[in-house]
Amino acid sequence: MPPAFALAPLALAAVLVLSGVAKLPDPRSTHSMMTSLRLPGRAAHRTVARLLPWAELAVAALLLTPWRWTFALGSLAAVLLFLAFWVVVARAMTFDPRPTCSCFGRVGDHRVTGRTVVRNSVLLALALLTAAVALQGESGTGLLAEFGAGDWTWLVLAVVLATVSTLVLGGGPPADLAADTAGTHGSAHTADTHLGASPAGGTGSQDGSPVDDGLLVGSDHEVVPVRRLAAQQPQLLVLASCWCGSTMVTIDRLPDWRTQLPGLGVQLVHTHAPWEEPRLARVPGVWWDPGARVYSALQAGPSPAAVLLDTGGQVVDGPVNGVEAIERLVARLAGDRVRAPGAP
Repeated sequence: MPPAFALAPLALAAVLVLSGVAKLPDPRSTHSMMTSLRLPGRAAHRTVARLLPWAELAVAALLLTPWRWTFALGSLAAVLLFLAFWVVVARAMTFDPRPTCSCFGRVGDHRVTGRTVVRNSVLLALALLTAAVALQGESGTGLLAEFGAGDWTWLVLAVVLATVSTLVLGGGPPADLAADTAGTHGSAHTADTHLGASPAGGTGSQDGSPVDDGLLVGSDHEVVPVRRLAAQQPQLLVLASCWCGSTMVTIDRLPDWRTQLPGLGVQLVHTHAPWEEPRLARVPGVWWDPGARVYSALQAGPSPAAVLLDTGGQVVDGPVNGVEAIERLVARLAGDRVRAPGAP
């Protein structure tokens, strides 16, 4: 068997270590991912979320062992693991709206797209190739032992190429691009728009507000229509659909955004019951969006997102996506002194 086949288990081990280490500090985000992906009850249990990163690290360790039987066990586990990941993501492609996956914890692009399916297909192919190595009675480290000087040169160059590709392409740029694209969705509505009435050609639906039937649930279980909430004063809705790192950063920045926008209501709207997060236990202006109906109606896109509603309940700016894009929107609104009608 060609010694170059050793790259398959090495690549899988690297991916599993990255995934496991990224998930370890934040099992809540992993559990949120499982819920968003609509896994069956037992598969989406909190215990599974806590054990998953350890399982990934264990499989990575088995793939790096020099013994054939442990390597074979690791290759079988890798095939089952990546096959399960592929099925879950392919199934999620049929959801509307599509959930975020957080497959690598706080690392990378969390959107579920065709790119995610391609990535998981490549990983599954590598797992199958690793299993083929095991079936031939070889192991990854055993093939490494057969490397000559030329093989090591190829391996070093492959690592360099992978590193450069990660730095150049990575997960950040696509998300930033999505944020910039989404941010221009309402850019025609400048921040000094009079928010007491919807501007012509607004981003709302043709027959009125896109959230006419949107209902939010408060911490006291009071049900409030979004239109009624917006009727009190213009609202910046900060929307989230997972407990990933970006959501945690959003929670931390909420007080500052409210300070910068005294003329607006700044509400956090989460598709999961936000009271699951201890840091939100005593934070005002936090709402649950059951079934992600408001999130979907606003076509919010990747989480976190933000939209600006006027007092008629129509979207006059946004959606924008990502913490930095929300920061830019808040800074622009604050700089242009957007206020509710009648404010001094």
